[in-house]
Amino acid sequence: MPDTKKSVLITGAGRGLGKALALTFLDKGWRVLATDLVQPVYEDANDTGLPADRQESKKKLICLLMDVTSDESVAAAYTAANAENIRLDLIINNAGMDNYFLLSEAPVGKFKQMFEVNVFGAYRVNQVFLPLLRRPGGRIIHIGSESLNLAMPFMTYPLTKKLLEGYSKALRQELRFHGIDVVVIRPGAINTELLQTVSKLGPATGETNEVDPLKTAFYTFASQASKEIGKVISPATAAGFIYNVSCKPRPRAVYRINNMLQLRIAAMLPFSLVERIVHRRLSKKGK
Repeated sequence: MPDTKKSVLITGAGRGLGKALALTFLDKGWRVLATDLVQPVYEDANDTGLPADRQESKKKLICLLMDVTSDESVAAAYTAANAENIRLDLIINNAGMDNYFLLSEAPVGKFKQMFEVNVFGAYRVNQVFLPLLRRPGGRIIHIGSESLNLAMPFMTYPLTKKLLEGYSKALRQELRFHGIDVVVIRPGAINTELLQTVSKLGPATGETNEVDPLKTAFYTFASQASKEIGKVISPATAAGFIYNVSCKPRPRAVYRINNMLQLRIAAMLPFSLVERIVHRRLSKKGK
C-alpha cells in the first residue's frame, strides 16, 4: 500500500538510476525531493512515468538544483527544503561519476573530482541534511558498487566506492545512537549513462602506441572493457530493489544486486596473481 506520509531526498535524480528512484518512490506515495547538478524537470505525466489517475503524486515532487561538490549549493538546497517544512525519512546518495585515465599522468584535479562527487558529495549532503532526518527512524542509503574490491589500472571508480563503503559503515555505527540506519547497496551493471562511459571507451581510444607500452595497455583495456560488463539490469529494476531495502525494519549494512561471480572470485585472489593476469592481458603480447 502506498505510504503518503514519508519523504525522501535523492541526489543525481535527473536521469538514470536517480530518476528511476524518484519515479518509484513517487508511485509509492512518498514525497520526493529530486536533486541534481542540472535541476530535474518532470513536466507531465509522460515525463514522470505516472499514469493520468496519479496526477496527485506530482504534487509530492520537489525538484531542486544541487551540486553535491559545492558547500554553497548544498546549503541552498537545504534552505529550500527546510522552507517546505519537510521531515526526511530517507536520504539516497545516488549522485556519482565514472572516468578512466592513467593514474600516473592525469592531473591531480581529475583524480580529486572523482572523490569529490562519489565520496565527499555524500559526506556533505549527509551532514547538511541530517537535521531534517527523523531520529529515530531515519535512514541513509549510499549507492556503492560491486567493483569496490578491484584494484585495477586506469580505474578510479572502485577506489571511490571502497572509501564510500568504509565511510558508510563508520557512519552507521555513529548514527545508530540516534536510531538512524545507514546502508550501502552494491549494484552491478545498470543500463544508465554511467555504464555508457565504459561502453564508449573502446571506440574512442581503440588504437596502439608502438613507443609507449603503458598507453598501449590503456588502449587494450579500452577495447576490452565493454566486453567485461556482464548482465545489465534496468534502472527500474534496481530502483525497485532499493525501495524494498528502504522499507526493511532492520536493514543490514550492505546489500547486493546483480553482482558478478567473477568479481567476487577476483576479490579473493592474491594480488600477486591478479597483477600477473592483468599485465598479461593488457600487454602487447597478450593481445
